[in-house]
Amino acid sequence: MNPSLIVLLVIIPAAAGLICVPLINRLNTCRLVGVVGFALNLGLALSLLGACSQGDTSAIVTQLGGWSAPYGIALVFDALSGLMVAAASLVALACLIHASGSLPDPVERRYFHPLVNFMMAGVNLSFLTGDLFNLFVAFEIMLMASYGLLVLGRGKAQLAQAYKYVLLNLVASAIFVIAAGMVYGLLGTLNLADMARITTELAARDALPAGFTAVGVLLLFVFTLKAGVFPLWFWLPDTYPTCPIAITALFGGVLTKVGGYAVARIFPLVFLVGDAAAVLQQIILIGAVLTMAVGVFGALAYRTLRRSLAMFIIVGVGYALFGVAVGEPGAIGGSVFYMAQSMIVMAAAFLACGLIETHLTSDDLSDGGGLLKTHPWLGVLFLIGLLSIAGLPPTSGFYGKFAIIRDALGAGFTWTALIAIGVGALSILAVLRIWCESFWGPDPVVQPRDAEARAAALAREPSASGYAALVLLIAAALCIGILPQRVVGIANAAGQQVTDPGAYIAAVMGPDARPPAAESHHDTPAPAPAHGHDAAHDTGHDATHAPQTHTPAAPHPPAPEAQTDPTPDPHQDLPVAQPAPDPVPDVGPVPTPEPEPEPEPAPSAPRTGPEFRVQAHGQQMAAAPHDPAMERRP
Repeated sequence: MNPSLIVLLVIIPAAAGLICVPLINRLNTCRLVGVVGFALNLGLALSLLGACSQGDTSAIVTQLGGWSAPYGIALVFDALSGLMVAAASLVALACLIHASGSLPDPVERRYFHPLVNFMMAGVNLSFLTGDLFNLFVAFEIMLMASYGLLVLGRGKAQLAQAYKYVLLNLVASAIFVIAAGMVYGLLGTLNLADMARITTELAARDALPAGFTAVGVLLLFVFTLKAGVFPLWFWLPDTYPTCPIAITALFGGVLTKVGGYAVARIFPLVFLVGDAAAVLQQIILIGAVLTMAVGVFGALAYRTLRRSLAMFIIVGVGYALFGVAVGEPGAIGGSVFYMAQSMIVMAAAFLACGLIETHLTSDDLSDGGGLLKTHPWLGVLFLIGLLSIAGLPPTSGFYGKFAIIRDALGAGFTWTALIAIGVGALSILAVLRIWCESFWGPDPVVQPRDAEARAAALAREPSASGYAALVLLIAAALCIGILPQRVVGIANAAGQQVTDPGAYIAAVMGPDARPPAAESHHDTPAPAPAHGHDAAHDTGHDATHAPQTHTPAAPHPPAPEAQTDPTPDPHQDLPVAQPAPDPVPDVGPVPTPEPEPEPEPAPSAPRTGPEFRVQAHGQQMAAAPHDPAMERRP
């Protein structure tokens, strides 16, 4: 398959948004453009996923403008990014269908359709980009569009929460660009594959730069703020429920998963190495456990449907980060599976909430009860979505949680795994309470003056587009739950790719690129180690601490110092006594008195001094070492 097709996943929604701008008053045309665009995106993402899973390559990469990595912009479509793009496109398609019947026409005319398409262009670019700076650019595209969507409707509570949302994301964006600059200062690159190559080599030599862990903490702060991780979760249950329900479903299903994706992609690939791994892994683990606990207790405590569902978004983010903290391929694969299906079921639950509100006139659970008698199919669809959120088998939410907890127990995370199991049990209790109070409970006590309005709301004709969108998402969730093998295989491949970056590095940097820890240095030959696992470490150690002598030990073969070196002696221009003519190479240099004795640099000059490697077009460049003789020459 042509790698350039990846670009269409970003171009299609961006072009659809541009088309909708001059046609904003023609709502039917805008709806058609959006639905066709997201359907094309979904089909293209599924076909590319099939090509990745069936072909010889695990990733499809395109280098924009023909500039090869790490200098150009790389878009990478693999199991992780492809699954996220496919799920996000499905959710966007369903939300757009639902909005055509639930949003008032004046709200749609306030650039709803262009903003949704622009936001999804930023979301897809976030999933596909292969470098840190363009991830920042994609975040800003996504956030700018979300700011506009957040204020559609112009309610007082909506505008009040929009200020909080905008302010927090501006702070996060500022920290993001600062942290990206610090990463470039430390590693000399922002390409994720090149970053993984360099950090793997430096970690093998125990030479990670100072401040590396601190930069990782800064980026973790940015991504967890956008994902709604404890203690940075406080904005989410107040902000999302204030929007129109179609926008709430889109935000709740997609936006928080972008932050979770960034953690799952970048940290196992780049930052969970060496001494930084222990610190960052503990931070992620503690944040994940507290996020799960806070989310489920909030879902039990809230008495409104929208806020209770918003707390389940936070629970899902906690489970996803828990798998990343465990660090095993199966656990990260479980996190990927859980995030993909959580997009679908959370959006479905919010869309069902919108239909419930049309029949109850509010989302207050105390006003529910008895809805199952008049709208049984809505009750069945809502129950399937809620049980999938809780992870009750055989729904789609079960498989991801099972993989995470299984690998956590196997890796020794016993107590945190037990907490995750307890959170799952409380989640089942919370969703059953929500469903029973909405559908199965007794009819609420209604004042006589409100009885007629309630009866009219219950008898209201259901929205055809609303039910169509809900059925689309629930059907997808049922397919994943009943036939999970294909999605589980893709998620496991994503876990393998993230924890073993060799294939990712080779796909982005070229077939000759390998993880630095697995390759020997080209500058200085070193004796082969006894064990394969220590090869990279021993090679790096020997290259850095080579003995500064011209005479190799007798039992060993001739060292590189004894071979012919075209590099002139750095001391040949100094005023020293002339040595004996034509010395024998194996005897060593003849001692000569020097006016100012200085430690003589090793003849293998490229291996002394600080060294930085940048691999481009199959070549390796090293910084020139410090030459003390250059300071003495006129």
